[in-house]
Amino acid sequence: MSISISENERRAWDRRTPYYLRVRDHLAGLIEAGTLAVDSRLPAERDLSEAFQITRVTAHQALIQLEMEGLIYRLNRRGWFVSPPRLRYNPSVNVSFTRNVTASGRMPGTAVLGRREVASTPWLREKLGAGHDDTIYLVERVRLIDDRPVLVEHIHLNAKYCPGLLTLPLEVSLTDILEQHFGIQLRRASVQLHPTALTAAQAEALGVSAGLPGLKISRAASDQNGNIIEFDQEYWRHDALEVHVDVAVDALPRHVGSGDD
Repeated sequence: MSISISENERRAWDRRTPYYLRVRDHLAGLIEAGTLAVDSRLPAERDLSEAFQITRVTAHQALIQLEMEGLIYRLNRRGWFVSPPRLRYNPSVNVSFTRNVTASGRMPGTAVLGRREVASTPWLREKLGAGHDDTIYLVERVRLIDDRPVLVEHIHLNAKYCPGLLTLPLEVSLTDILEQHFGIQLRRASVQLHPTALTAAQAEALGVSAGLPGLKISRAASDQNGNIIEFDQEYWRHDALEVHVDVAVDALPRHVGSGDD
């Protein structure tokens, strides 16, 4: 597929706009129009530089800009690809990853990185409302959408509510495991979100470069009796998730408007 532009189009570029942004705009237009399909591979930087008559440094800048915006993603040693649609996430609704992905018409997947008992630190006891002698489980997994790794999760659980959990198959929904094997119905007690940078270990599990922007989501989950069962930390690729919350306009304070007052 040709992604180059005509000489007339190139001459019409506004010289006050850096070339890498013009290339970014052109490629973004092709992505938004569907000309460049989801998961299709983009030309190498050398080919882009020839197609647009720019330097490889400028081509690299354009690709980095698209990556930062979540329009493309990079796989180590494989190249650049068009990003699939982001998964919608509503933190005010108690829906598991598996059910959310399935409801969006896509395929969820899970790979277990590790499972073990860990020391009961003051920090963990605070997060889980656990006692000094309580056993704490740690489950580490990679979650996938359509076979693409999108997040790494670290789940701490109070073992007294789910004894023997680590012996069960953990490649499926943990929400379903807790309900089916232990009669636990999770209720999300609190959710925190903030931007982060992926560590080397997280990036390796996701097949991306260390330091790439990410989104950290922390959740404390209680059962139907108010007991804190798990504390979950998720590290998402920045291009995989869209936070979406419906808010009633009448519920907004008057001073939180958009300048309509």
